[in-house]
Amino acid sequence: MADLLALGLLGLLLLGAATLAAALVCATVAAGRALRRRPVPEPLPAAELPAPRLFVWLACHTPRCGHLETAHYPAGPGYVMCDQCGTHRRAPSS
Repeated sequence: MADLLALGLLGLLLLGAATLAAALVCATVAAGRALRRRPVPEPLPAAELPAPRLFVWLACHTPRCGHLETAHYPAGPGYVMCDQCGTHRRAPSS
């Protein structure tokens, strides 16, 4: 009788270990399939940068700019504007 009890207990332990192993294999396979089917994210669109503003370095003859060369941006046909003080002047001939 003691042998049957030990044999039954061993059978239950082996059955539990086999069930656990089968569950582990099934979970691994399911996780692999889920990761394989995961949608690939769309790449972000490229950022559109504004066109660079062209400028020329000119001596700005105002006390605020200290009569130094500062960046002057186009301000209409034939005119440029100082980036520091906002003074408008004729664009230099190229």
